[in-house]
Amino acid sequence: MDIKLAGQRLAREFGASLRHRRKTLGYTQEDLASMIGTNRRFISELERGKGTSYLGPALAAAEALGIDISMLFEDRRGARPALPGA
Repeated sequence: MDIKLAGQRLAREFGASLRHRRKTLGYTQEDLASMIGTNRRFISELERGKGTSYLGPALAAAEALGIDISMLFEDRRGARPALPGA
């Protein structure tokens, strides 16, 4: 998996999900920006898949491990114990 392509794909999906959730809740980009201490331009960039350079390596790592990236955010109570010496 090419990290750059993975990042672009995930950034688009992340942005679309962010936009959908924001609109579902009835917030403007300005509202969300104010809530997190940033500006509307930053929210706009996120929703367009920009400013998310960390997403590509995260997606590539998850796929290399044979899992969906969402699994990295799930509850870890059922996770395997760490290997000795790790």
